[in-house]
Amino acid sequence: MHLEKIHSPAGFNTGETVLSLFIPGLSFIVLGRRTLGLVVLGIYVLSVPVYFIRLGFAEGNFAYGLMLAAHATSVFYLMSHWLGEMELPVKLGVAFGSLLGVWLVLYLPAVSWFQNHVALPLLVRGQVVVMRPHLVAADVRHGDRIMFNLDERQTGQAHGGEGMVMIRAGVGWGPVLALPGDRVVFSTNTFSVNGTLQTNLAHMPISGEAVLPTNRWFVWPEFAINSHGNVSEANISALIMQKATITSTQMTGKPYPSWFWRKQKIP
Repeated sequence: MHLEKIHSPAGFNTGETVLSLFIPGLSFIVLGRRTLGLVVLGIYVLSVPVYFIRLGFAEGNFAYGLMLAAHATSVFYLMSHWLGEMELPVKLGVAFGSLLGVWLVLYLPAVSWFQNHVALPLLVRGQVVVMRPHLVAADVRHGDRIMFNLDERQTGQAHGGEGMVMIRAGVGWGPVLALPGDRVVFSTNTFSVNGTLQTNLAHMPISGEAVLPTNRWFVWPEFAINSHGNVSEANISALIMQKATITSTQMTGKPYPSWFWRKQKIP
């Protein structure tokens, strides 16, 4: 297989080659372009805390782009030195390949892990809310706003009749109104939980009652509903009611009270 022909780029030993793939700016420093290498490394080091502190905001997204660009530039410099003289089309291909490779191999898996285990930014009514992606059902209290998984559901017909209402699969968001064992009663303008009256939320039913069984939480979701035709309010309320009672396995997250000293105002 002629594996003995594989070698590090000129000027690099094996350790420096490997480290240059993972440390932005190192390839420049190893080849004597110390100032440029330190600038690339400095941009990266400054971008990392901005990304985390401003997670989900435009500044955080910009910092993420700078991190990716700095890292890809360093890898491209290593690869271009390794491959030697290249025609412009080849050079552009190597540059694009370096960017794509760094993103696919390092950043995409890292960001996915981070969002699944540490923090997930969510845009709610135009406001960024950083969520904790793990939630213990026993810690959920009345009034907590949580994320939960939804499957697709629809009712009615798109043409004629009472129209069609559809809830698409995805992530729901809303306040926890009742816990397992609570009694919920609906009326025209209010609803009550264990006798405590509250003002009806959008599309709540105007009659009926329910006692939540074990491992069931009542969360009135806030999401867009697509309707077609002359949709009745009763149809909308009935469909949302089907999705408003959730289990612990559906719960996926809860907002952090604060994120890097920024108090989170939950909309």
